[in-house]
Amino acid sequence: MSRIERWSLRLAVVIIALCIHSMHINLSADESESDCEARLASERMDLMRSQALGFRFTAPEPDFPQSLSPKPLFRYDDHTRGYIDGTVWRLGQEGRPLAIVTAELHPKYTGVGPRVVYDFLSLTPVPFTARSSSLVWTPPGSAVEMVAFPDAPAAAATLPLRMVQMRRLAERIRATQEVEGQKVQLRLLPKPIDRYCMEADAVASDGAIFLLVNGRNPAIMLFLETDGEKWSYGFGRLSLPSVLIAELDGEPVWQVPAFSSNSLNRPYCAANVPVTIPGYEP
Repeated sequence: MSRIERWSLRLAVVIIALCIHSMHINLSADESESDCEARLASERMDLMRSQALGFRFTAPEPDFPQSLSPKPLFRYDDHTRGYIDGTVWRLGQEGRPLAIVTAELHPKYTGVGPRVVYDFLSLTPVPFTARSSSLVWTPPGSAVEMVAFPDAPAAAATLPLRMVQMRRLAERIRATQEVEGQKVQLRLLPKPIDRYCMEADAVASDGAIFLLVNGRNPAIMLFLETDGEKWSYGFGRLSLPSVLIAELDGEPVWQVPAFSSNSLNRPYCAANVPVTIPGYEP
């Protein structure tokens, strides 16, 4: 091997070593960034959980649950509208939820800074009070009306077959959301976020909550339930400034207007409070 060849070989070895070192540095940086994102996501979940579980519920009924279930039904985001994280929580461990609360994180909500934004949806005729350190919600009754589902089959005898039926019934629903003049077609998520038994003594009693979403941001909740024989359905809104319209087999069956004002004594309402969001400067 000539002198020039030995020098070229050594140079090639040095270059390869530098490339490997550079790749290792970049990989380590990527791993660190990934770890950071995972940590922030965990911290944001802890924040939303503490906000949701900070509400205390009271009602005339002695067995009324005092707090939301500790595990969220659904997690989502909507970066196009500025929501970097969001969660859906239920009140009550069994049966149809007594209420739904969403907690969303927005770093620049309405231009005033970081906020946790709530939607409150009562699903019980029983009046109750939900109180946190910042808010008091006092709904007089339910925001959702259940009605018979037309041309629905008799409820199947097994859980898997009833889920097939519920998905087919849900697919007959179409919905739109209009916010500030922009109208979008909502998408049905194929998997329900919650499933529950309506009556303990009814063999085929069943219920589920489907979401109609923009991206992954829920705008409408679709409730499908059976007493073991007939099916019923109902809608719950999860957006205060939206006009929401739902159709069944192409015919309008439900519509709610955008709220120009807000009151925390309604079956459905929304609110927001200041909060420090992990990863975002105030």
